[in-house]
Amino acid sequence: MWDRLFLALAIFLNAVRADNGPYQQSKAYDNGDFGSWPTENYRSTPILGPSVNFIEQSSKCDDGQYILIALRGESVVTPGPTILDQNGHLVWTKHYGQIYNLDVYAYQGEDYLTFWAGDDTLGGHGDGTYYMLDSSYNEAYKIRGPNGLPADLHEFHITRNGTAVFTVYDIISADLRPVGGPKRGWIWDGTFVEVDIETGELLFEWHASEHFDLTEFTQTRDSVGDSYDHPWDFFHINSVDKDAEGNFLISALYTDHLTYIDGHTGDIIWRLGGSHSNFKDLSDGAASNFTWQHHARFQDNDAAITVFDNVARDKHPIKHSSRGLYLDIDQTKMTVKIRHEYWNSHHAVTPQTQGSLQLLDSGHVFVGYGLNAAWTEFTIDGKELCHVHFGPQSSFGTGSLASYRIAKRSWTGYPRTTPDFEIHGYEAAVSWNGATEVTTWVLEGANAAVPTKNNEPSDHFEFLTALPKTGFETIISIPPHTTQAFLRVKAVNAAGFILGTTATLPWDPTSSELVTSNLTHIAAPGKFYTDHEENHKDMNGGRHIALRSTLFFIFGFISAFIFAGSIRTFRRCRAQRAARRRGGGGGGWKAIDGPEEDEERGHADDTESDSDSDGSDIEFSLLGNPRLSPRPGSVDPGYASASASANGSPQLGDGTVKKED
Repeated sequence: MWDRLFLALAIFLNAVRADNGPYQQSKAYDNGDFGSWPTENYRSTPILGPSVNFIEQSSKCDDGQYILIALRGESVVTPGPTILDQNGHLVWTKHYGQIYNLDVYAYQGEDYLTFWAGDDTLGGHGDGTYYMLDSSYNEAYKIRGPNGLPADLHEFHITRNGTAVFTVYDIISADLRPVGGPKRGWIWDGTFVEVDIETGELLFEWHASEHFDLTEFTQTRDSVGDSYDHPWDFFHINSVDKDAEGNFLISALYTDHLTYIDGHTGDIIWRLGGSHSNFKDLSDGAASNFTWQHHARFQDNDAAITVFDNVARDKHPIKHSSRGLYLDIDQTKMTVKIRHEYWNSHHAVTPQTQGSLQLLDSGHVFVGYGLNAAWTEFTIDGKELCHVHFGPQSSFGTGSLASYRIAKRSWTGYPRTTPDFEIHGYEAAVSWNGATEVTTWVLEGANAAVPTKNNEPSDHFEFLTALPKTGFETIISIPPHTTQAFLRVKAVNAAGFILGTTATLPWDPTSSELVTSNLTHIAAPGKFYTDHEENHKDMNGGRHIALRSTLFFIFGFISAFIFAGSIRTFRRCRAQRAARRRGGGGGGWKAIDGPEEDEERGHADDTESDSDSDGSDIEFSLLGNPRLSPRPGSVDPGYASASASANGSPQLGDGTVKKED
């Protein structure tokens, strides 16, 4: 009881400081005053997090889920999958290069982060790999196109029966005389495939060129299609969904309609929208006049469709921005009508291409705007609740910062890394990239770097303070009465289980030097700005200091190695001379271990290095829950228990989580 009371009191009394919060209706942000990619810098890690600007905000958007952004663009220094919390703070990111389609899908009872990464410079298409990351951010699956076809960036979807559907592109020869081209012309053939995730077996393959007339499309040929190097992109498939009947719903940019395809024969069953629509529009044409649409999905047991309408090519008055559509379809009467529309009141948010629409578990609707770095959350009937920019409005549509789609999902992350930790003066900064379950940071101090195996940890590490995790990085004020020479921080979840422990760092409050567990990130002492603009300006300077400090470290290590080698050579020579004086045989000699060397070896046997032990064998108790502090790369039993509880995973008798191989 007293442990709980003491911890709660420490959390309440500690002054909580964390990474910079998001902007609120900042005109300077939207004007680009903070750069084309506004970011957050952190003390404990070199990771860069996006800084967002809340234009509209409501507590009704706070449902505990995370924002998934596929950060890319020429302004993004470290493009890659990025997860933000509902307050706009970074949760996890990793550099993968240009990426698309970050989402969460359930597969064989577990959740996976899925995304595409690769070369996106192929004339609006891509050649890359689809990744599936498990809850520890390990690459569990990597999926390429079958039969040598390039896996395209536009779509990846795990179906309800556990197969993967994604787009591929193939350049093929075609007769282009009907559109004013050569008899032997070249086209990008819009194609999608369905494959078995485990084996890669091709289950279904569909080609637009086999089912459409080339004269039907809105994209003019112009001068392309005359050679293999410049094929004509007549179709441009951008989304695929599979229904309960095993048929497919596809969207293609240059058709201005959705196509429903037989999942066995590949034949076209019906079209919705465009000049060849098979549906009667009961909304005076407004349900089927979408253009350059994206992200079509079946809803409500396949009785409805959602789609993002880009409203492109000046086919609507300028007063209209892009919209989301929630459509009721009757496949017996062949009618369509609007159930709901989602118009953004901010007219600048009108992307010519890309975009997404998602129905949330809360009943809200989540819309992303592709080339415009923004998202909006609506009520089901179309009222705006939250509108957020993750890039300046002045750069919308330029491609300098974008996310092809944006999703909002539940996610639980258990990274196998250890938390990052930095000390400067009387402040400690701690963060843990990807850890979603940390609720409290506990700061401990000791007068020895590593406790011995057989002693209780309280003899070495003492509780100093604790406080709630806030944002991506939390700044802990070290209590002024602290006298310990070494500090570490433990990550604790809501149930009191220890999820991980930082490295143990030396602490000298009188030193101006920055001490960090991350050797690649050493910033200039005293340059910890809270202002976003100053953080942005200091980025390059911090990198130069990090490089210089790393070079000093390498030079010092090499010097120490040479010095140690010289000492060893000297001692061997001394032993050789001693052996000769005692009448050693011939011209040979044998090194003799003297008392001094025996004593050193004995000490080495009795003492473990920080990397060997790091407190891993020491029992630590918090809130009445004794647990073992995990080694880097391993999972604490309490951690595994918490993981299983959160995910509903089966547990073994020892409390570990059973994972599929």
